[in-house]
Amino acid sequence: MPEEERMEPSPKLEFKAYVVQQWRREAQRVRQHVDALVGDLTAAELNWQAGPGLHSMWHHVWHMFLVLDHYFAGAFGIRPVWEEGNWRSRIGLASMAKAFTQAGLANEFVPRFSICDVPDSLVDDLKAPPLAQYLAYADDMLAKSGLVLERASENDLARVITARGKPVAAVECAADFAHAYRHI
Repeated sequence: MPEEERMEPSPKLEFKAYVVQQWRREAQRVRQHVDALVGDLTAAELNWQAGPGLHSMWHHVWHMFLVLDHYFAGAFGIRPVWEEGNWRSRIGLASMAKAFTQAGLANEFVPRFSICDVPDSLVDDLKAPPLAQYLAYADDMLAKSGLVLERASENDLARVITARGKPVAAVECAADFAHAYRHI
C-alpha cells in the first residue's frame, strides 16, 4: 500500500487499536479490489490461463486468501478459519479435488493445497468453484481474523515468531496484506 495512504498511529490511538483499525481497513480494501477485478467474470473467464502451467485469475484469488488465513493462524497459534469453519466441505470443491492430494507444507504455515507449491500439470486441472461460495469464506476469514486481533493482548501482538526464516512480530506476519496485493 502506498505510504501516503497508510495511517500513522497517533499518541491518542493505542497500538492495539491501531492494528485492528489497520487490519479492517486493509481487509476492506482487498475485498473491494477483488470484487472490482473479478466480481463480474464468468467461470470461464476466471479459469482462463495465458498458457499451460500458468495460474488463472481464480488461482490468484484462491491462493491470496488461503495464504493470508494460514499466515495469520500460524502467527497467533490458532487453527486457520479454512479448517475451523470446515470451508472445504462447505464449498463445491469437486473441480479442485486434486489440489488436496498435495500433502505437507509449502512453507512454515501454508499447506501445499493452497496452490503456492503445486506442479504445473496440476494447475491446468484445477477449476474454480463458485466464486460467491469462496468469497463467503474470504469474508468469514477476514472478519474472524479481525476479532482475533481485537481480543489479542499486547503480548500476543508483540510475540516474536519465525516466518520466512527470520524473526518477526506475530502481528507483522499476520497483517501481511502485501502478499494479498501481489496477487490482485
